[in-house]
Amino acid sequence: MKKNKKIIFWLFFLLIIFIVFLNYYLKIRNNKNLNIFFLDSGQADTILIKTPEEQNIIIDLGSKDGLKGVGQQIFWWDRKIDILIITHPHDDHILAIPQLIDKYKINKIIFTGIIYDSPIYEEIIKKAQDKKIKLLIPQINQKILLGESCELDFLYPLENLKNKKIENINNSSIVNRLRYKNNYFLFMGDSEIDVEKKLLEKSYELKSDVLKVGHHGSISSSHQEFIKKINPKISIIMVGKNNKFNHPSLRTLNKLQKIGSLIFRTDLNGDINITSDGQLIKYKLSGK
Repeated sequence: MKKNKKIIFWLFFLLIIFIVFLNYYLKIRNNKNLNIFFLDSGQADTILIKTPEEQNIIIDLGSKDGLKGVGQQIFWWDRKIDILIITHPHDDHILAIPQLIDKYKINKIIFTGIIYDSPIYEEIIKKAQDKKIKLLIPQINQKILLGESCELDFLYPLENLKNKKIENINNSSIVNRLRYKNNYFLFMGDSEIDVEKKLLEKSYELKSDVLKVGHHGSISSSHQEFIKKINPKISIIMVGKNNKFNHPSLRTLNKLQKIGSLIFRTDLNGDINITSDGQLIKYKLSGK
């Protein structure tokens, strides 16, 4: 009799767990919001985009803290990365990518293919080739459809850089603009003023609701005319606390404040979660 009661108890307990899990899963499946996580990675970049169509896109992964943050946002039953974008091969943008390749199933990696002497960069390429992950070079003005109302544009580089040596690696950064219905998000990598001027010369549509500020908010990025053209409601600066580069610069902060942009920083605000339903943008800060 006691044995039967125990069996009934555990069956009932498992049923409750299953119902809670199912309810949570269905809630996620029915969520048609775009979520962008600017993950606190110290003096590094890690950005996770979760589309309404349940795609996982990562732009750079520059630290183990960033990898940990990715693991907290991608559930154990969903260990896939649809697209991994490597903006450029500096360590603070690629450091934890080898471990990401080991832990997750990655469909494709988009990178510039430039020549750069870095053991981590070389390890990433070798691991990707060994696992038969697609290694793709972005086409000029390429667009990737991410569902009915979501697309990712590649604005820079303006030429194919595969197998080329670049003097200023920052200015080889991939620049992306993401659209979800009526909301736009601009990701600048470590691009500096030279790239910003080239984008202005191209007369691209740059206006965006959210800007990932170039090069950690350094003095070498965020030209005033460029910032005015984007006119972001929210500006995100990915930066480490008390970093040796003194990022972000006061000049950059002043430029953003001058246009009335709301500024969030990972060194002060921790993880920054931007949510969009295609019309309205909300934000949530993890705090420090």
